[in-house]
Amino acid sequence: MLRSLVANGGLPPVSERVPAEPLVLVPTETTGTYGGTWRRLGVHPSDSLLGSRIGYESLVRWDRTGRNVVPGIAKSWEILDGAKRYVFHLRKGMKWSDGHPFTSDDLVFWYEDVVGNKEISPVFPSYWCPGGGTFTLRADGPHVVEFLFDEPNGIFLELMAFRGIGLYYPKHYLVQFHSRYQAKETLEDLAKAEGLDLWHQLFLQKANIHETPECPTLRAWVLKVGPPATRLMVERNPYYWKIDTEGNQLPYIDRIGTTIMQNKEVLNLKAITGGVDMQARYIDSSKFTLFMKNRKQGGYRVLADPSPSSTVVYLNQRSKNPAMRGVLCDPRFRRALSIAIDREELIELIYSGLAEPTNGVSSEFDPCYLPEFSTKHTEYAPQEARRLLDEVGLRRGRLGMRRMPDGSRFKQILHYYPAETGTGAELWQLVADYWREIGLEFVVKSDARTLSVMQVRNGNSDFWAYAIAGMHWITDAGWYVPIRDGAYFAPLYGRWVVRKGKSGVEPAEEFMRLLDWYGQLARTDSADLRLQLGRDILRQWANQCYIVGVVRRKEVTLVGNRMRNFPASMIQDYRLLAPGYLCPEQFFLEDAGAAK
Repeated sequence: MLRSLVANGGLPPVSERVPAEPLVLVPTETTGTYGGTWRRLGVHPSDSLLGSRIGYESLVRWDRTGRNVVPGIAKSWEILDGAKRYVFHLRKGMKWSDGHPFTSDDLVFWYEDVVGNKEISPVFPSYWCPGGGTFTLRADGPHVVEFLFDEPNGIFLELMAFRGIGLYYPKHYLVQFHSRYQAKETLEDLAKAEGLDLWHQLFLQKANIHETPECPTLRAWVLKVGPPATRLMVERNPYYWKIDTEGNQLPYIDRIGTTIMQNKEVLNLKAITGGVDMQARYIDSSKFTLFMKNRKQGGYRVLADPSPSSTVVYLNQRSKNPAMRGVLCDPRFRRALSIAIDREELIELIYSGLAEPTNGVSSEFDPCYLPEFSTKHTEYAPQEARRLLDEVGLRRGRLGMRRMPDGSRFKQILHYYPAETGTGAELWQLVADYWREIGLEFVVKSDARTLSVMQVRNGNSDFWAYAIAGMHWITDAGWYVPIRDGAYFAPLYGRWVVRKGKSGVEPAEEFMRLLDWYGQLARTDSADLRLQLGRDILRQWANQCYIVGVVRRKEVTLVGNRMRNFPASMIQDYRLLAPGYLCPEQFFLEDAGAAK
């Protein structure tokens, strides 16, 4: 599709567009052919996923196993001074999608003018320094950048593989919208002309590659038609910096068209009829039977792969209710809740067998995982659960329902909100029914997403149903360690840590131990010690049963029969930015002209 542009002088030849040091990708199956439009469906203006899952580009990245860190934008790196200094070597000759050179200046611009600007980024992203302290980024020439940390950062490569997609900005384009380089009054006038109030709102809009086709990118595809259109269209980046093993510039696929549907239900009905070439996002696993029944007519195959994440109930370890606090902090109560659930029956009734029992502690996809972590306290044993509740002091009343140790009625709310992949009221009502069998009364309550998350972060929900990370959690440790107020199992402890003791509640000793272990894990440059400390954290979680894990469901992916270089299975996980870790730029469509 670029040949005519080259012939007319609109583009230089490919030898001048590909860098001197391209990244060479080995195709999953075979060398691909060019052309075609990859059909996708969405419900949100950002569902082109150009800046995240479809456009997964970082200095380093996860390989296609989802476990190892490999080169990306950086061709190599060194770890120096006991993991306090990281030096990355960029690829010479890389260009933005408009042909402008990509250099270390584009990373320094991010550090100094984006996250370093209080109006654009009021809070500096502390997740880059999980062991404490801060860092400095500096350039050593156009192709070398250095990160210098106050404290050793033993997991920086893993953090970069997960969080590094937004660490570079096209300085040459965005300086025209930044107050450091332009008069603030002029920018405010430009902002008002676009219906905005402040200059930094204009900057963020112009930097948003989901909405601004003019913004240059390093991704394999460039936005051509964005919101408010109901069919988003991205098109190949003529300056993309990856090639296959035969020297062909990637990507193979010319365009990705994402049709915006009214809602997820309509999206799934369209997908059932063969309306996608490859899609996992928003695909409803509960419709597995329908997908299987229609796969031949729809021209696709159906993958059902175990998710690393688990469906769980968070038990607030620092309840605001003093009477409830003592019960929730008793591991016997938490274990009773877990072993009262008949997971095998639940899986058949709710998931038609497409799930497996778990206590929610990690998964086999995680480097720190051991099998005993996720199986502890999952065997159905209602009689033992009743005995444990008796020990805790939750005695049965005349009608068989239990009372608190102070004699008041035990009646609690189980909060949830329907997540993207869908866990409806029937699941949580069934869980509540199991708990009723051991004498505990729960009312199931669905909340809007924003309200639900706000309530739990403020410590107002003692029982909250959601999910928990099952792999690479050390890069996103608030799931298992109270290092943020979004630590759903103990948000007030997390707030105390984030606010440095100025608000929240000081963590109990057992949670201080988790914080200490994670601090050591984040600082050490020893892979063996990191593994040991990660397992210490997960072992404590398994033993103490801080959450009630229910199931790990299987996630469904639809793959059109024309789609090639897609593997036989996919790990659907946000920390991998799936399907980004599989390198969508090497997917290709057989008979590319068949569907437009």
